[in-house]
Amino acid sequence: MAALALAVLLGGTGVAQALPTTVSITLTAGELGLGSNNINEGKTVDPDVSGKLITSHTTGQGSILYIQDNGKAGSGTVANPLLVTVTAQTHLDIITGLPITPHDYQAGVIFISKDNGKDWKKTGDDIKKRGLGVRAFEVHEADPGFLERKIDPGSGMAMLAEIEGSKEVSGGTDFTDLAAKIAAGKLNRPPHVDERVIFDFDPLFNVNARSIEVTLEEFKFDYDGRIALDIVFTNRGPLSFAELLTSDAPLTKTNDALKQWRLDFDGLSGLGTNDFVDYFAIRALNDYASVGILDTSPTAEHFLINGITADVEFIPAPGAILLGGIGVGLVGWLRRRRIL
Repeated sequence: MAALALAVLLGGTGVAQALPTTVSITLTAGELGLGSNNINEGKTVDPDVSGKLITSHTTGQGSILYIQDNGKAGSGTVANPLLVTVTAQTHLDIITGLPITPHDYQAGVIFISKDNGKDWKKTGDDIKKRGLGVRAFEVHEADPGFLERKIDPGSGMAMLAEIEGSKEVSGGTDFTDLAAKIAAGKLNRPPHVDERVIFDFDPLFNVNARSIEVTLEEFKFDYDGRIALDIVFTNRGPLSFAELLTSDAPLTKTNDALKQWRLDFDGLSGLGTNDFVDYFAIRALNDYASVGILDTSPTAEHFLINGITADVEFIPAPGAILLGGIGVGLVGWLRRRRIL
């Protein structure tokens, strides 16, 4: 794991800015420093890991995962600043009849596998099914106009929310109208489809767009694997790719046994050499969309995000570095919030 060096000249009058460094992040519990078990695998969210992985108590917000530049979960230190914040959304196929925001129906709960990726459908461990996925809050069915998350009555002062759904980032197409889903009695039942994961980079870093690679594992599809990708930059207008197929240049199969694919941003059209990413979002889609079949089966479209790699460069902020007798201090920057 490559940690980004922050080079500072002490006792002098200048600052040596670090050169771009390749940072690789593996999105499993052990590699992130979050323990040896699957996280958010059960019927309720797991307790927060303070400053690393939390489930927000704010209506409309789900899990928030903080990752430092050394690839470990954490909200940042002087030696290893915060690099990226990860959030998620679900039920994005429900496009009409939703209550006024905020509500908990589309707030995503992050699932993270343990390092050896236990197959949660079988006994025994396999080195597969490793990475980050998305689950959903169960909401109060008796009050669909508010759509507040259910709290497990047995969780006491911990106030743990009830969750459900598959572990992967899921595609497919479900009801487009919330009222129809309620009428069918499926507000809190599978399928849980049309989900996305958002990677929001900290403004302390330039993240070169063309250097980004995302590894998808357990990428399951029946007809064509397809994802959507939205990129917002710090130095130019955004790019949106409504549909990227497994047959397109940016997606390459890297391991057949693991159903592992690499999404290479360098293969995307419209990217410049010096474009820097503010945040990007990967969304699972219906793999039968082009032939007009609305498939919500478990194999319609699922994947885990195993990891990301990028070239990043630390940017000293004005006033962030104090030299001489005072020493060196890093001034915190206001963190951005993303609503997609």
